[in-house]
This record gives sequence, C-alpha cells and structure tokens, in this order.
Amino acid sequence: MITVTIYSDENRKSYGFEISGHALSDIYGRDLVCAGASAVAFGAVNAIPQITGITPEIEQGTEGGYLKVTVPQAELNDETDAKLQVILNTMVTQFYTMTASYSEYIELKYKMI
Repeated sequence: MITVTIYSDENRKSYGFEISGHALSDIYGRDLVCAGASAVAFGAVNAIPQITGITPEIEQGTEGGYLKVTVPQAELNDETDAKLQVILNTMVTQFYTMTASYSEYIELKYKMI
C-alpha cells in the first residue's frame, strides 16, 4: 500500500509530504495507482520551484517507493506561501480523489509539524 503523509501546521497549511510503499494493484509496469501517485507527487515537486522560486528539500529511496519533500518555512513570505498552498492543496485533492477510488492501495494521512 502507498501511504501519503501530508505535513501540516495548526492552521492546516501544508509544508511538505512523504510518500512510501508500493500500491501493488497490478504487475510492475502496469500499476496505474503507482503511476498516478508518482505523477501527482512529481508534478508537485516540479511545480514548487517553478512557481514559488524555492527549492524544496528532497529525499528519495534508492529503490523507489519513498519520497519526502519539505519546504523550509523560513524561506517563505506571504506571496510564496500562498502559491505553495495552492500547489500542495491541489496535490492533496488529487491524492484524496485517488483514495476515494483505490483505498485498498493508497491512503492519505496528516502529520502536525
């Protein structure tokens, strides 16, 4: 199962996420849940510096199945924070939609930071 953990503060603002595991919804190369989760995650990773100008901190597993992305809050002003929230809220909405249809393969959690 893929677990997506969103790092949020007490105001429900998000400043990163972690994805771990494998969906195993089909054989390797045909796993649409895995492909969808990867596309959503990497789309957000690529959008963050493109739209906000801030480079996120990224950790990846060497064998796949793990991605952690955090944005240092100290680097954000009100404008870049607002842009970051749009990116991450869009990503969360996409993951939420996936969990609604494929809950046996992907789950969404929140962790307070």
